[in-house]
Amino acid sequence: MADYLFCTRKKNNPRINVRICKEKCPLKDRCPEFLAYQERSGNQSSILNSRLIISPLLNPMASEN
Repeated sequence: MADYLFCTRKKNNPRINVRICKEKCPLKDRCPEFLAYQERSGNQSSILNSRLIISPLLNPMASEN
């Protein structure tokens, strides 16, 4: 599901996709909505880091038998 921000620069349709904002907006470094989104997504990415999830079959640790 795509994430959206409320863009104060867009008056007619203020809802904007985060990916579009990230790629095209020249003011994203000063935008409070975008900075808040990055902070929220940064906290979630540490929890959902795919490098931390290892299949039990590929786990290099020796099992105790």
